[in-house]
Amino acid sequence: MNPSTLRAASKLNLIRILSSHPDGLSLEELQKITGHKSITELRNELGELYMIEMYPYSPQDCVDIDFDGDRVKISLPVAVDKVLPLSPEEWILLRDLLLKRNSTELNSSEPLAKQLLEKIDSVIPSGKWEPNKKIRDDIESAIQKKIQIKIQYWKRDKDLKEERFVQPWLLWESNDGYLLAYDLEKKGFRSFRLDCILKVSLTTEKNIELPDDAKTWLDGFSQMVLPKKTEHEAIAEVYLTDSSSFHLGQKLPLTNLNLSETLCGVEYYLFQVPIREENWFINTILGYGKSAIIKNPIAIRDKIKMQIGEAMSTLA
Repeated sequence: MNPSTLRAASKLNLIRILSSHPDGLSLEELQKITGHKSITELRNELGELYMIEMYPYSPQDCVDIDFDGDRVKISLPVAVDKVLPLSPEEWILLRDLLLKRNSTELNSSEPLAKQLLEKIDSVIPSGKWEPNKKIRDDIESAIQKKIQIKIQYWKRDKDLKEERFVQPWLLWESNDGYLLAYDLEKKGFRSFRLDCILKVSLTTEKNIELPDDAKTWLDGFSQMVLPKKTEHEAIAEVYLTDSSSFHLGQKLPLTNLNLSETLCGVEYYLFQVPIREENWFINTILGYGKSAIIKNPIAIRDKIKMQIGEAMSTLA
């Protein structure tokens, strides 16, 4: 083999071995695997690899060798275009920022900015971009008309497509868009990610009346996820610790009253919390133990005391 080719192959082999051991290898362990005649020869070759990272190479070309006196580790080049992807919304924001810049200030970056705008416009429409717009519009139309739909979607492993006849109930946003629908075949509610729905077909079939168990499930879901505040909604005042206020705030809207009090050496903060459904609210507060203490209303506080007393009596 050509000596230059042999040296290149040896370096590539070193990179391959070190990259397959992210926790690193000692020089002795590495020598046993590579077959170098001596530790000195191995050190010299590692030194040549270490020099790869020096100027004028960019981070995309950098092979970083780290030796802490005990173990040798390697960091391979970073593909910046792969680890820093932008979502369509982020691309649109970038386009807006470029368009709003002061175009009268011509500088060396102006040609690059124009080139970037052309690239973005070639992929993302210049008008308002809404993900899954056609699917959303069809689902909202079906919800309004109270009719059933047929959806084609990717299964969770995204290897198979499936079709379902469902009664669409609502669209809601979490980290992604979701459809909550009653599955007419499975006889139960389930959620579908909008970006996994391939097609929505409207039917002429009117929605059927939900079974009692489905209604019960839907009531619970509405309380926890999509509660509606009414003028007559009861309000509780609750002392919460920092952590419990964070977690309860994921379930219910909290209003900070900017009052604090130290109870049994623990600092609590006073919040107003809506009582959407009394039993669910009491069970939720009980789940936080000493981290949530009801101040008002007195009736709710007494019911919680009674439940705690009953639980203690069963242990006596």
